Amino acid sequence: MEPALKKGFGLGGRIDRALALCTSPSFPQGTDEYWMEQALIESMNSIGISSPNPAVGCLLVVGESVVGRGHTQAYRKEHAERMAFLNRDPAADLSRATAYVTLEPCSHHGHQPPCVELLLASPIPRIVIAVRDPDPRVNGEGIRRLRDAKKEVVLSVLEPECRAWNLPFFRNRETGRLFWAAKWAETPSGHLADASGHSKWITAEKSRAYTHWLRQKYDAIVVGARTFLEDRPRLTVRDCALPHQRHPVRWVFDPKGLLLSLPADAISGFTVFTSDSVLRSAGASGRGNFISIPEPPGSPDLVRSWIQTVESLRFDPPVQSIMVEGGAALLRSLFREGVFQAVHRFVGEKDFLTHNASQHLGWSPDQKWILQSIQEFDRDLLREWIKKD
Repeated sequence: MEPALKKGFGLGGRIDRALALCTSPSFPQGTDEYWMEQALIESMNSIGISSPNPAVGCLLVVGESVVGRGHTQAYRKEHAERMAFLNRDPAADLSRATAYVTLEPCSHHGHQPPCVELLLASPIPRIVIAVRDPDPRVNGEGIRRLRDAKKEVVLSVLEPECRAWNLPFFRNRETGRLFWAAKWAETPSGHLADASGHSKWITAEKSRAYTHWLRQKYDAIVVGARTFLEDRPRLTVRDCALPHQRHPVRWVFDPKGLLLSLPADAISGFTVFTSDSVLRSAGASGRGNFISIPEPPGSPDLVRSWIQTVESLRFDPPVQSIMVEGGAALLRSLFREGVFQAVHRFVGEKDFLTHNASQHLGWSPDQKWILQSIQEFDRDLLREWIKKD
């Protein structure tokens, strides 16, 4: 099966940019695809700060020169188009320019004024847009206004690649729900850990760097309690390309209260979800790092209740997307509940000396899943899928 995205692109954007490697153009210089790829790479500077807004890039191009560039700033701050105008060469003749934007310019008043007004007030005659904004306050209105003003508008240039980069935003606007992604690394035999539950390290440095990049892309990262106890993951952003602009919100799913016995500094920076009855019996209700999971009558499996709890919480800035990094039991339960909309699956060359069937996830994509990208990181192989709309 051929991936849906062009080579070199994944759900984390342009892959070599995420790894701080030299980024060679994928398209002939001067073409719309060439400049849109550069706008997408520009948008990757918004990672970790734009959410829940999309990470958008904008280039103003005259001939073969970029005369203005910008990307979405922190939540509630300036959008990409406004930054491109603020950073433009004042001597540039915008009447000869083309604006390349990875998402339809907004046409509504939010925390920022409408970006389409900038383009309408400018002499720029041509605007190239990768993908329509699904927000019901926009959804083609920006495009319509530009065309009504007799601007030339070109649509759908690198649309799949730009949509994949902002997939949590698109799905959230389309469904109104949190976006859940699964990420794991497995051995050639399909095991996520050895018989004792240890999983370090199945993959090599480049795969881990891309994982760190994805951590910054998603708003929250989750692991199960046993994975936390065995590996003590930091779940932080360290080894990927700059900028490092935030760590994700870090959560542990711990329905049995295995982490209650740990000292406070061992779970500092983590929020732990534990069943209500366990917290009450331990006298830990209201304890700082712990959030109670309600227990529906007759329901031994708390995963569904935990999903509902997570989706009912309100954060500032909002949590729009979650990446679950394991372990096998938690991933298996969430696949059974059908919450995942994206998968990042790494296969390393290393195998463990001991195996346990509980550490074998055994997931394989059915017809509901669309292969997006295949990436080789030295001897590791990454495949990424998204679930059909």
